[in-house]
Amino acid sequence: MVRRNPPHLSRDVDRHGKVRWYVRPSGKAKIRIREEYDTPAFWSLYRDALAGKVKPTPKRKGKDSPAAPGSFRSLCERYYASAEFKGLDASTRRVRRSLLDRFCLMEAKDGREFGTLPYRAMLPRHVRAVRDRLSETPGAANGMIKALRQLYKHAVVNDLADTNPAAVVPYFPAVRAGGIPAWSKADVERFEARHPMGSMARLALVLFTEFGQRISDVHRLGPPMIDDGTITFTQWKNRNRNPVSLTLPLSDALKEALVVTAHGAETFLVTDYGRPFASTAAFGNKFRDWCREAGLKDRSAHGLRKFFSATLAEQGASDREIMSFTGHKTSKEVDRYTRSADQKRLARNARKRLDEGDFVPPKTAPTASGTETPSNALVELTSSEVLVPRRGLEPPLLAEHGPEPCASTNSATWATAA
Repeated sequence: MVRRNPPHLSRDVDRHGKVRWYVRPSGKAKIRIREEYDTPAFWSLYRDALAGKVKPTPKRKGKDSPAAPGSFRSLCERYYASAEFKGLDASTRRVRRSLLDRFCLMEAKDGREFGTLPYRAMLPRHVRAVRDRLSETPGAANGMIKALRQLYKHAVVNDLADTNPAAVVPYFPAVRAGGIPAWSKADVERFEARHPMGSMARLALVLFTEFGQRISDVHRLGPPMIDDGTITFTQWKNRNRNPVSLTLPLSDALKEALVVTAHGAETFLVTDYGRPFASTAAFGNKFRDWCREAGLKDRSAHGLRKFFSATLAEQGASDREIMSFTGHKTSKEVDRYTRSADQKRLARNARKRLDEGDFVPPKTAPTASGTETPSNALVELTSSEVLVPRRGLEPPLLAEHGPEPCASTNSATWATAA
């Protein structure tokens, strides 16, 4: 049964196959939702649109009229035209622009849109107020703060502003302290039971569990990257700023999956029409559908990356070995994925030692320390002398009453500060 859309929410597909979502309250102009469908940010904007908190972008005849000089929107438009913004990944540009445009349409207490207000007058308390307004969706609130930070960072660097008001505003704590949950072995088996070998869903699972890559890489892997039993590719994330190239061996499980699955010639994973997925978001939507079909409602592709790293850690792989697959640059990044696995492995090893009796204390007496040998023994002080750091031996009168006050002028300063 096809699920119906919530009230006043409509879906539109343009001639290029791009999906757009709109909210059209009764008797009012429609408002486009530029967030990814079925995300917390999407439903937050949907509710704001129904409540009248977001106004539709006014239609302008001919060329768009320029924003007022010094306004927040004028700063955004200058940022969009900068080389810094254009150098970002397309998906990053789209998300950031959507957040800043949304901020421009939000209203102040006096009814004026934020986009019309002078950007130099923004203070940290204004940013906190916007953050708190979005408190029902902490992820969307944090995304807004991040976008504002980057906007004003650009403004400060280019002498358009003196300070960054968003830099001192803290993010909301993560909803899930541990981040995106990792898959368990039972989750993988449940997915396999629903999607047998030969299906596109099963091939996707094998690619995730055999390579441990991000979703942005998995759907781009393909036959042209294979050579002599290995696959070579550059990770999609940070490919323009700090590229990471990997050459990974093909496992027997992956070779078997490729033999029994009708995959694509350009990419392994293809749509129902035999074409590569148009974007990471498109593949992500499809993978979520496969997860829901398997009864896994709270599992994501990134959770499989964690599952891969944890599995290697439990099998005794070092951080360097795990990093050779995942492409992480530091062991600190890997530690987030493998902390629980390391604890399990260490506890298992400890139990094995206990069972084998390896924890019996040594019977031989410990070697005496250097200070206990006759040649290095400390000289016992007489009752009339006191050992004072950096001063040597002093008479007992000075030790009892303390040293003379120092005449330094800093003494009064520190006393005042205390």
